[in-house]
Amino acid sequence: MNLSLFRKLVLFITMLVSCHVNALDTVNLDLRWDHQFQFAGYYAALEKGYYQDEGIKVNLRAGSANKNNIDEVISGRADFSVSNSELILARLQGKPVVALSALFQYSPEILLSLKSSAINSPSDLKNKIIATNSGQLEPHLLTMLEMQGGALGKSLSVIKKSDFELDSLITRKVDVITSYLTNQPYTLNKMGIDYKVMDPQVYGINFYSDFLFTSEQFISKNYRLVKRFKRASLRGWEYALANPDEIITVILAKYPTSKSAAALRYEAQMMVALMRNDLVELGHINPARINAMAESTIKFSEQSYDLTTMDGFLTSTEDKNIQQFQWRLRFLLLFFIIAACIIGLYFRLHKKLRHEIKEHQLLTRQLKAAVNTDPLSGIYNRRKFAKCYKHETERSLRYGGKFSIVMIDIDTFKQTNDTYGHEFGDEVIKKVAGILADGVRDIDTCARYGGEEFILLLPNTDEYASGILAERLRKKIEQCLFIAPNNDTVTITCSFGVAQFQGNLDPTSRFVTQSSQHEGTIACADKALYFAKKNSRNRVCYWTEIAEAVDKIA
Repeated sequence: MNLSLFRKLVLFITMLVSCHVNALDTVNLDLRWDHQFQFAGYYAALEKGYYQDEGIKVNLRAGSANKNNIDEVISGRADFSVSNSELILARLQGKPVVALSALFQYSPEILLSLKSSAINSPSDLKNKIIATNSGQLEPHLLTMLEMQGGALGKSLSVIKKSDFELDSLITRKVDVITSYLTNQPYTLNKMGIDYKVMDPQVYGINFYSDFLFTSEQFISKNYRLVKRFKRASLRGWEYALANPDEIITVILAKYPTSKSAAALRYEAQMMVALMRNDLVELGHINPARINAMAESTIKFSEQSYDLTTMDGFLTSTEDKNIQQFQWRLRFLLLFFIIAACIIGLYFRLHKKLRHEIKEHQLLTRQLKAAVNTDPLSGIYNRRKFAKCYKHETERSLRYGGKFSIVMIDIDTFKQTNDTYGHEFGDEVIKKVAGILADGVRDIDTCARYGGEEFILLLPNTDEYASGILAERLRKKIEQCLFIAPNNDTVTITCSFGVAQFQGNLDPTSRFVTQSSQHEGTIACADKALYFAKKNSRNRVCYWTEIAEAVDKIA
């Protein structure tokens, strides 16, 4: 009798599991815009069957100017969607949206101007007309302006613009437009029009974009589904970034798009620098950066918002999983004592395994850090820098990008060592290294190049912007006071050499670019540094300014 009952129970559970496996959960995913590479990960997850592997059927719907994606998700007409920093504002307004991942670690929205307008920095925007998509500047752009010009934003004329079209800029009806780094610059390049980009991330403004999000109501009822959907989506993004040409072919074949293959390829190339999946986990969200975005949104908003409304914006599906598991465990304890013991044993072993894995990962990170880190200064060593430089050079040559090298040398360091001793010299090196490392972005590389020399690699940064950074670092070092062993107050200065690598040749920079490629960008920066030290030290020298003089001397 008992055996017969047990068999019936096993058969019933098997039928339930079978039904669960065979049934697909159907969800609606709304994109922000028309089909393009910006959403390549979702196409890849569909094409490669990753959603189906997770038991999900996805209805993928293109964006529309007449549709508010946030309202669509809150109303339940869509289950998932993609949004930029406006998702932060929606949460501050009390809308129950929940961010699952951030695909862009840096916002692609920039300020774009014609090169002939001579707008090179935020301070040049005074009394200029800026056309935006929404009629107002986004918080990350306003933050950049405030950092550079204080009350500069009050002297700007911002007009409403319904899209990102370039006509008003080309015809000079406006001075500057907001645009996407992945789109409009390609069009201007194709038209042969010179332009200037003002990118907030160059000024240290790091705002997320392209959030994958859902609603609190949906995640509370479907937390396991949300977790499976996120996992399949990120898996799709990993495949798309590794196989861009294949996904571009899929987009052109299956999804109506106004972009050419070349435009999609350009978009894919630019997205690599914005997503930085080689440095951080794909989709990673740092709560501190979310708070910074919320605070900036509140600061520049005409209405007052409560920062506590952001609580739950990053609600984890793991919390829901634990609650549901505890409920099921209590239920099972009433009927299956033996099963509860097995589950308890499983979790003990699982916890032990996780602990061992964490210890192994920690040891691996420590060993990797020891190989790549300079033991005195605590920053990268020359070996690690060489790898980063090789990678950035190959990437720039392949995709036509640009980067800059900044060489730094501590002035009269030997005299400092001879006067105050090597221990004090070591302290100087460590303190200067700390100032340099704290003054650069997450995507930059800061390393000790040898002795009292340091070197910076600045991706997606031209010589002008690199010079601004170098000058800022020079002043910080000069203003820093060093106390010698005999209690003397010592001022330390540094000389800087700046050189830019440019993958694409153009008539105005052909001479400098060819020289840089022939001698190496590092060599050019080193010559600029040498020029700085020969001419009074404690200054920043640009390779482009001294190239002809160096050739004449040679």
